[in-house]
Amino acid sequence: MLTELLARRRKVLAELRAVSGINPENAVRAIQDELAVIEAGLEELKPPLGSSPENEWG
Repeated sequence: MLTELLARRRKVLAELRAVSGINPENAVRAIQDELAVIEAGLEELKPPLGSSPENEWG
């Protein structure tokens, strides 16, 4: 599921930022790009405002 992928990528990003002794700049940039794609996909899947009230997005 996209939300699980998003959570994993955020965790990897946090871990990369905590690394010392190497320059994780390229990996951080790649993860940030992936996060943007995942977040955009989640936005696309959200139902339109005013649609069925039983949908719980958030």
